[in-house]
Amino acid sequence: MADEVTRQVEGVRTLHLRNLRKTWQILALQVIATVALVWMYLEVIDTYIIGHLDHTLVLNQLDLYIKSGTKDNYEIPLADWMTGLGSDGMSRVYMPIALGLILGGGMAFLSFQPPQRQQRIKFWVIVALIALLVGRLLASWLFGMLFSWEWRVPTQSEFNFLIWPISMLATILVLGFYLLPVIMGCKGIWGLSRRGVAWAMGFTLFFLAIHAILTFPLIYNVLGSAGAYIPRFDAQVGEPTIWGMITPEQGSLILIAILMLVFQESAFGVIGYMEYAFRLPESCKKDPEYVTQMDNLLNHHLYHTVFFLGITGLSTMVALGFHTILLDQVANLTGSQWAMQVSESIELKLTYGLVISALLFLSVLAALRYVIPWQRLSGLVEHLTSRQKV
Repeated sequence: MADEVTRQVEGVRTLHLRNLRKTWQILALQVIATVALVWMYLEVIDTYIIGHLDHTLVLNQLDLYIKSGTKDNYEIPLADWMTGLGSDGMSRVYMPIALGLILGGGMAFLSFQPPQRQQRIKFWVIVALIALLVGRLLASWLFGMLFSWEWRVPTQSEFNFLIWPISMLATILVLGFYLLPVIMGCKGIWGLSRRGVAWAMGFTLFFLAIHAILTFPLIYNVLGSAGAYIPRFDAQVGEPTIWGMITPEQGSLILIAILMLVFQESAFGVIGYMEYAFRLPESCKKDPEYVTQMDNLLNHHLYHTVFFLGITGLSTMVALGFHTILLDQVANLTGSQWAMQVSESIELKLTYGLVISALLFLSVLAALRYVIPWQRLSGLVEHLTSRQKV
């Protein structure tokens, strides 16, 4: 039996992680995930945060506190072009996002280093932070006691050496809090970390949930003047200006959801494929059939990301505005005044109206299966595609 088994021919390409990470499909998925992450973050910032409670407002308050406490002798250490202070609109977040991507990429690069090198880098980073925080204070205090030959507590001028590092640390913490999804998401994408991707997703969903709770009418009324810092918009009421189906607010929410799905599917897809290749036996990693199978999986994942998620977004828009489409058709065909009055009804624009619209859309699509042979059409498309490949 063993003599009849022929050795598999080793192909030029293999499924070793070092080679697989450099394939164009893996790199394309990682780039798509990164673009979706940044776009999602920009859309969330533009919709919920910018101009209301963005990082520049917090940094301005911190800067005023530092200046008032030190009689204008100290201010925020980071330059305005790095923090976005003094900029208008979305230009406030472009440079912080770039810094967050660099930091996340550095953390991803560190995760691929040998354990000993990681420990050394972390050790020297901790030493540098300690030196940054208390280095000047300790140096001035110890040398002062050494030259005066007396034991004393640090003077006020020596304690002032702590103002700059503490303000620097506070500024970095504020930026890090706002940029946490970008930093952890970039680390998860390029560092192949499920935890990083989960942190980015979880933090974004947590923020959206907190915003939804705070803008609930009963809670929003209790906030009083503090509610002015929380943007409140009704995504369910308004004129459908996007393709005549949804409002701009609904479009922003749908775009955030689609980008979140693209980010999640692409990032977790890369990690899943790499884990699958890692668990393969050594002989399978060199088998051309397994290499071809991996290519097919990656190509279909790219098709799925672009095609099916696009259809998902379009279907969501149609579902939210399906009742408007039906009523417009009825009004145009029959000229019924009842249809026009119902289409202008405020109830259809509220939550249960949108639910009814989505259910109507699903019902119509479910009924179409008795008219259009979807399975035969999909089989025909697959057959034609396979013939072209052959």
